Amino acid sequence: MTAETGENVAPVRIKTADHGEIEARRDSILSFAGGLFAFEHEHEFVIVNYDFAAPDSPVKCLQSVSGAVSFTIMDPFHFLPAYNPVLPEREKNELECTDETDLRYFVIAVVSRPIQNTVVNLLCPIVINIKNRRAAQVILENAQYPMQYRIFASEEVT
Repeated sequence: MTAETGENVAPVRIKTADHGEIEARRDSILSFAGGLFAFEHEHEFVIVNYDFAAPDSPVKCLQSVSGAVSFTIMDPFHFLPAYNPVLPEREKNELECTDETDLRYFVIAVVSRPIQNTVVNLLCPIVINIKNRRAAQVILENAQYPMQYRIFASEEVT
């Protein structure tokens, strides 16, 4: 069995707390060299669609391959088209980014009840280089973005 046809293609089974057992393609695994803030020990994640969501939904789940943690993430451009993240050079180098069009941004959401109180972290997005699947959670250089932004009320939480 070659790496091309065997091990790299076989799906990975992930036992999750919220979604039961799921399968992910090995070539869909994202590599976070430094983990996520407060979860530095988790280095491999996959993005999965929630069962209730359409495949093109801006709301996704970032699930660790270990199954230990998951996060609700959102496409920030869906609710804030003027979002203009400035990625520090150090992070571009870490992601091996040569073309910024290869980068995809997601923000971690804290979903609340009522839903109108849901906030996202615009200052520290997750950035993915889609060419090599390297990813990182970064602190943007343009610090005008808040860590808690209400997506439905369109205001910063103080």
